[in-house]
Amino acid sequence: MKKLLLFIALIAAAVIGNNLFHGRTAMQMRAVMLTNPYLPTSPLYADQQAFVDKFNRNEKLRNRFAGELTSKGLYAAWKEAFSRGARSLPRDRLVQAARTQVAILARLPEVSCAKFVRPRDDFDQALGADIRTAAEALPPYHHKVMTDFFYDSLEAEVTDAPVIPVDEENLKVAMMALSQRYPGEYGARLVGVFGNPTGASDADACWAANSLMTTAANLPDNEAEALLRKSFGG
Repeated sequence: MKKLLLFIALIAAAVIGNNLFHGRTAMQMRAVMLTNPYLPTSPLYADQQAFVDKFNRNEKLRNRFAGELTSKGLYAAWKEAFSRGARSLPRDRLVQAARTQVAILARLPEVSCAKFVRPRDDFDQALGADIRTAAEALPPYHHKVMTDFFYDSLEAEVTDAPVIPVDEENLKVAMMALSQRYPGEYGARLVGVFGNPTGASDADACWAANSLMTTAANLPDNEAEALLRKSFGG
């Protein structure tokens, strides 16, 4: 169970982190203010600018993340913030974020999708470019889901928002539902990817990433919340 939860969490963190911070020259701190890394022609520009503006107006956030940060520093901050959001934000926000990740994964080339189940450079330039292309192809609703989730996750950390406990009974039901989704050859295929992710084919690795995230995000709401809160929040 722990390995499955970790696997889901790693896929999720990778999709989100690369979506917002593709490449080593992504969003940077300028003094204590954020700047938008996207051009106005990008479909991601407007929602990213709304995030930047809110961040720059929030003195507590600027004080918490002040200084000259590299993209890796901000990427690390995002991963921590996303985990915090998974522990404190409402169920519908968490499920929406997970379903946006599913939509991004589904639009990636197989070779990039497969990287989510393997050890990799968090700043793989080709992967970052593919994720950005996939994100730009999504309806604007998804862009807002992700930037709002990021902002509210950062704020939850700064304000020490209450932690919502994982419903252990719903988590058990969710894990049982997951296991039932992979009978026979499908279960064996998943175990094969778990057991040797670097040796798995691109097709098998991509299938595992897509299938697990899709299944987790589309469970009944109570079960999805428990599974995602446990996986993302640790």
